[in-house]
Amino acid sequence: MKVLWLCNLMPSIVAKALKKTATNKEGWILGMANQVMKNNDLQLALAFPVQEEAVHGEVDGIQYYGFPEDSNHPEQYDATLESALGFICEEFHPDVIHCFGTEYPHTLAMLRIKEWKSKVLVHIQGVIELYAKEYCTGLPEDVVEAATFRDVLKKDSIWQQKEKFIARGEHERDVFRLAEQVCGRTDFDKNYVAQVNPSCMYYPLNETLRPEFYGHRWDSEKCRKHSIFVAQGNYPIKGLHFMLEALATIRDAYPDVHLYVAGDCITAYGTLKEKIKLSAYGKYLRNLVQKHGLEENVTFLGSLGVGEILKQYLNSHVYVIPSVLENSPNSLGEAMLLGMPCVASRVGGIPSLATEDKEVLMYDLEDTKALAEHVLRLFEDEKYAGELGAAAAARANLTHDAQANYKMLCWIYETIAKQTERHVNK
Repeated sequence: MKVLWLCNLMPSIVAKALKKTATNKEGWILGMANQVMKNNDLQLALAFPVQEEAVHGEVDGIQYYGFPEDSNHPEQYDATLESALGFICEEFHPDVIHCFGTEYPHTLAMLRIKEWKSKVLVHIQGVIELYAKEYCTGLPEDVVEAATFRDVLKKDSIWQQKEKFIARGEHERDVFRLAEQVCGRTDFDKNYVAQVNPSCMYYPLNETLRPEFYGHRWDSEKCRKHSIFVAQGNYPIKGLHFMLEALATIRDAYPDVHLYVAGDCITAYGTLKEKIKLSAYGKYLRNLVQKHGLEENVTFLGSLGVGEILKQYLNSHVYVIPSVLENSPNSLGEAMLLGMPCVASRVGGIPSLATEDKEVLMYDLEDTKALAEHVLRLFEDEKYAGELGAAAAARANLTHDAQANYKMLCWIYETIAKQTERHVNK
């Protein structure tokens, strides 16, 4: 069977072959690709946006096609994508087209090509329309309306970011209206699809995580005591502002507490370049740190490779996901798979990923007092933290079972291919 994956970014296996910087994002693509290469029963091709001219080649037996798309402005639809993607399909002639990223122009473009529409499987990651509605949750009005020099220059203030999410959400709704089949993994995304397009076929499909995260286990005896890890915090939807408010309370009980945040230090203000690059959200976070005297309690780790991220999980005492909204965050799956004690906001699809109080501690969004209390409990009760982590690992080993998920994926592909074949024969 021939399957084309339409991706949001150049997959790392292609980036390495072309000697380009590989991304650590979209680890589920690497996890799935690893299973395809391991089982060797699908003929796979990868299509992805590039900023420069189109590229075409082969790596590890996998065909790849890079098509021009302005990835910096995914809120803008480009109709020329329809001809570019149509050409790729005519060249490869797939039985199934698996599209990742519901809110990106290329997914909508693929569904607008009538000849290939029935072969398309839309893979739900987030639900951008709903994210847009919650984008500014917890931020003071004056912060939402503020704009730094960087924001004005890039036309990227918090409010403008929200508007871009709204535009992407409108494209996403068009995707779900046109889609004949989608795959998801939470009650949150399933209910959304049912509301937008009741006739769309919904296939449950769990994510396979990056291969590096299988076979390791968090150990309370080896971690940095009173350390907290947050995997992302560079824009408001990830809720780092809530974590900082909670950190002030935690610090009162544990002065040595330390928060580690993966990603660039968006609060940096030491050099002229850093001052110019400071965003309104970064400025707000910086003010929170100063307000609560947390300068010695927070470290931004910069961009990390997969090995470094794995090490950070294993070295940390507690993993926290304070997001305003999530569907099925792979970072939480990774932490659970490793057996870490985890705390998460009770939003979106997170309740579908873990049993509350048994596998993950959850709290109501904006309740920073409850967030702090959960972290303090895990710091204080090592036995309970270990039990929570062990239960999380047991759940995650089922949810993220690579071989089981691959079998389900192949069954979905076969079902779509047979349906399309019957339609053609009629």
